[in-house]
Amino acid sequence: MEILGLLDSLESTILDGFKIPMTKKTLINEEQVLILIDKIRLVAQGGADFVKKAIDKDRIRSQAQDEVISTSTQRQSHAPTQQSVQPPVDIQLEMKIAPEKAKAAEIVDQAYQIAKEVREGADKYADEILSNLELTSSRILRTVKAGRERLQKNVQGSGSSEDSNV
Repeated sequence: MEILGLLDSLESTILDGFKIPMTKKTLINEEQVLILIDKIRLVAQGGADFVKKAIDKDRIRSQAQDEVISTSTQRQSHAPTQQSVQPPVDIQLEMKIAPEKAKAAEIVDQAYQIAKEVREGADKYADEILSNLELTSSRILRTVKAGRERLQKNVQGSGSSEDSNV
């Protein structure tokens, strides 16, 4: 369902673009469109789940902290003179959070990988656009040169015919 909202946003961005008169072309905000495409990719690849899982992990982490603290407090109240064999609260908490940190690091690594792929795709797209621009501009330059040469021949040809008539 979230992807439909993103597609609606993409459509409205395109429709809000500036229409070029006498053409069927529209100027759009490239940055907004690329951001929406990235979001759509994330949702399509399960990125929405990443966000939900991250929220759940924060909730689990806070519950683990509360549990460790309450367990530690209960032990201290039941046996204040007895020395505890349990590791300190910080170590217990770290033991429960370690898998969560590993998963978070994995998510961050995946995000970096996705960002790298997006950058590479953007670079490839820019290269294609610049290549097309180069080809188009070289064709235009050849046309301009041919037109100037034709004009120069016409000027030289009409100048020599006037000299012969005099």
